[in-house]
Amino acid sequence: MHGNSDGSGVCGTGRSRGAAAGAGGRTGAARRWGAAEVVAACVLVATATGCLATTSLHERAVASNDAGIARLRANDLEGARAAFRLALEYNDRFSEPYNNLAIVALRRGELAEAERLVRQALRLNPDFAEAWNNLGYLRLRQGDAREAVEAFEESLRTDPGQIDARYNLVLALGLAGEDDAAWEQALRLDVASPEDPSVQALLAWIATLRESPEEASDWATRALAARPDQPLAAYALGWVLLRQGRADEAEPFLRLGAQADLGGFAWSLLGAALLQLDRWEEAREVFARALAEGPDLVPALFGAGLAAAWVGDYAAAAEYLERGLAADVRAERGLPAAERQRMEELLALVRQQVDGQSR
Repeated sequence: MHGNSDGSGVCGTGRSRGAAAGAGGRTGAARRWGAAEVVAACVLVATATGCLATTSLHERAVASNDAGIARLRANDLEGARAAFRLALEYNDRFSEPYNNLAIVALRRGELAEAERLVRQALRLNPDFAEAWNNLGYLRLRQGDAREAVEAFEESLRTDPGQIDARYNLVLALGLAGEDDAAWEQALRLDVASPEDPSVQALLAWIATLRESPEEASDWATRALAARPDQPLAAYALGWVLLRQGRADEAEPFLRLGAQADLGGFAWSLLGAALLQLDRWEEAREVFARALAEGPDLVPALFGAGLAAAWVGDYAAAAEYLERGLAADVRAERGLPAAERQRMEELLALVRQQVDGQSR
């Protein structure tokens, strides 16, 4: 996801003041998120105070906060934390150090502590746009796409000009299953940043959710022409090729696309390509990766079941298929009736094989 950074963001460069939560280039759905570090998709943003009036704050608090940001950019987490805590000693009603301490906590893998600190910043300053964006990131990283949407919307209500928060909102809407709303926000993003290949990649991904292969191909081709290393665009183009039955051509795009932070969906699509290529053991490994990110991901469970059945591991196949059918019942978007019937029939056949082996 996006973060408003000076270029040190987890998944990409940002466009406003402050330091972001990690280091790396703009690579995909979590590019500002760092799913990997991730998300799909956004980055927590450290806020400096250069644009804020300091008359109500002790100037040493301001100086300590700014010193902490410099240390955060240098990846000196201990030094940054000490500086932000010192800022709060001078003024414990200063919201920015709480937000910045959240970034330190995130980099240390302390998600609950990071969220506590961001919420404290928002209690002190309910119109803190960057903190709302950061809260959305944290909620999305913890699997709550709906609450993430609400936080990103609040961030944009406070400051509609935030390109990064709007990018994150599109990603969250897509992961929440609100494809039409995601598409509308993505088009607004394209108006605001028409030459940005990462936005084009985002539109390509949303087009896959809308089952629109022509739009997905057009946007992905544009994005990859400008930036060939974009996982989200590669995922979209691989999806198009796979739909056309061109699994061998789709595979390299899907391998790059697997780097996109989509909660296991990208790995699952790569696994589907490997199934079409009769590479069953590789497919099993890839579906395992998908399920590590999304244990209830229905396509990955069914793919893992198919792969296990083909190599004769019927007990594992039965387990995966049973889990997939149970997860499908809980899913907001269940399988079409005909496809679910096929999975139930396959499960029945697999169980017969298990029973035969146990006799």
